[in-house]
Amino acid sequence: PEGVKAIPEIVINGVSVEAVEKAMYICMDVASRVDGVVKLSAGNYGGKLGKYKIYLKDILDKHQ
Repeated sequence: PEGVKAIPEIVINGVSVEAVEKAMYICMDVASRVDGVVKLSAGNYGGKLGKYKIYLKDILDKHQ
């Protein structure tokens, strides 16, 4: 998008799906408070990163 200066990629590894979901929620919460953040998104690279698919909306629904 116009005005975007960087698109960081955050990789999270964990001992369980629950641990990864918690880490993702914390990252989303903190990132959403940073001035200038335009958008948060996630990709699964066609499922090539493993058998688990964790959706951001599902994580938000669990923690609200």
